[in-house]
Amino acid sequence: MAVAETTTHHKEGAHEGGHGIGRYALIWALLLVFTILTIVTGRMDLGVANIFIALAIATTKATLVVLFFMHLWDMGGVNRLVFVVSVLFAVVLIIGVFGDLTTRLPISLPNGGPLPPHSAAGAAEAIKHGMPPH
Repeated sequence: MAVAETTTHHKEGAHEGGHGIGRYALIWALLLVFTILTIVTGRMDLGVANIFIALAIATTKATLVVLFFMHLWDMGGVNRLVFVVSVLFAVVLIIGVFGDLTTRLPISLPNGGPLPPHSAAGAAEAIKHGMPPH
């Protein structure tokens, strides 16, 4: 019986330092701003920078959700370590994909890949006509 009372008291104590709605409203507003930014930048032709801007915005939004709505900001130690290792793993995978894309022939990539559009189109046209790409 004493254990149940201690557990109940501990749970109540954990919620005494709870966060007000203001913090969540601010994060929600930031997420809306980043969503609008995603839509605006998605409709713009920024060339090669499109993918990097989209990844930066998505990473920022995911970090806000994880830190505040999933309460990682309040947790410590192992939980933060798992998050950091997960982000580093994702970064390594993304770098590997882009590294692989830069070593392929432009003709084998959809839309020419991460190369500038004019050079990818020129290389594809050169290969099409039997000439080596420049």
